Order: sequence, then structure tokens, then C-alpha cells
Amino acid sequence: MKKRNHWKKLIALFGLILTFYAKGDYWTQKADFGGAARFGAVGFSIGTKGYIGTGANPIGLNDFWEYDPSLNIWTQKTNVPGNARANAMGFSIGAKGYIGGGFGGVGLKDFWEYDPRVNTWSQKANLGGDVRFAGVGFSIGNKGYIGSGCDSSSCNSIYFGNTMLY
Repeated sequence: MKKRNHWKKLIALFGLILTFYAKGDYWTQKADFGGAARFGAVGFSIGTKGYIGTGANPIGLNDFWEYDPSLNIWTQKTNVPGNARANAMGFSIGAKGYIGGGFGGVGLKDFWEYDPRVNTWSQKANLGGDVRFAGVGFSIGNKGYIGSGCDSSSCNSIYFGNTMLY
């Protein structure tokens, strides 16, 4: 116990991850996910809500779910169009979310925008470069980025070190 407190003080001195430790250094169980158990799902947040969709169990899925932490409930939303997929990449910019790429029997490059105000998806320009899945997505300000990942179902041929900007 003393050793743990020592680390908390050291971290506090540097101002790093202080909030995590200040809140008690633990996880709290919330409502179970509303969809089927899965792997390779993608998620992002918009405002005060979280979104999770796609993935596989063991075949590809295209369902999409919203989590409201104030009510601790999951609500199913409009499915992600196109192929059911696992290992897609996603991010949010402002009041919209984006999902693209992944693996749905073949590598995918399609890219979709989600608008939670009207619960609809709109297709956008395909991802640049080769097909990509099992990468990561994030946003900074009003720009979205997708990076890393691979180009085949076995992920044993080409690994990407580049980053694409949306």
C-alpha cells in the first residue's frame, strides 16, 4: 500500500494522469452492451454519448449502438451501411462520427459519416491509399486521422506506418 501511495505522489508532481488516480484508481461496471458480444468493434464519442458498432462474432456485424451514461442505457441505432465488418477505424469531429475500412470478407476502403441528430449514415470519399483494417483512428480539433493497420485478413503482408488525414 505504501508503495502505491508513493507512485500517486510522484505522478501528481508531474501532473500526469492525476485525474485517474484522484478518482480512486478503479473501474465501475455499467450497463451491459446491448448488442451481441464481439471482437474488432469500433467506437467513438460525440458530446456526452458513446458509440460502438461493427465487429465480428465470429462473422462480421454492422449493428451500431449508442450509450447514454446519464441513463446508463444502450440504444440500437441505424446499422452501418455497406459490408458487415470487423477491425474498422473510427473517430468523431464535432457532432458527427466516422467509420471506415475494416475487413468484411475482403479489405474495405469505404468511409461513412454518422449524424446522431437524425440517426443517418452518409457515404463519404473512400479512404486514401490501400485497403486498411485493424488500424487506429483519432481526432484533433476538426481533423480526423487514421493510421497503422494492415492490408490482408491474416495481417501478415503489409503493415502501415503512414497516417491519413480526413
